[in-house]
Amino acid sequence: MIAGVDRDEFVLFKFTDAEKENDLRWEHSKEFEYKGEMYDIVETQFKGDTTYYWCWWDYEETQLNKQLDGLLAFAYKKDTRTHKNQKILQSFYKSLYFSDSKIPFAFHSDQLNLICPSQGGYFKTHSHAPPVPPPELV
Repeated sequence: MIAGVDRDEFVLFKFTDAEKENDLRWEHSKEFEYKGEMYDIVETQFKGDTTYYWCWWDYEETQLNKQLDGLLAFAYKKDTRTHKNQKILQSFYKSLYFSDSKIPFAFHSDQLNLICPSQGGYFKTHSHAPPVPPPELV
């Protein structure tokens, strides 16, 4: 397909090695994305530390990628089920861990009876000592 195309219709890029590493997202050795546009490499030349690429601007693939990105963004941002599921999952994870200041119960100092180093020495429980004397069975 590209053999019959006039060289003037190609896009010429000049990149240093650092620019190739930082500015290009490679699909494979003959195709890259640059500034949101897809390009197919037709010819490559190396001059010193600069690489010259004559490229075919792949308009169709660029448009497909943009549509796909838009659809994914729409699906994740607009899907109420996804948001609801994320909130449920977040709430579940928050319920697994708590800090002392969020415990909704009032505790007395005599109820601090379990040692827990991660909570600064003690873990608060709501337990009572067994009755003294023990109850008698009838």
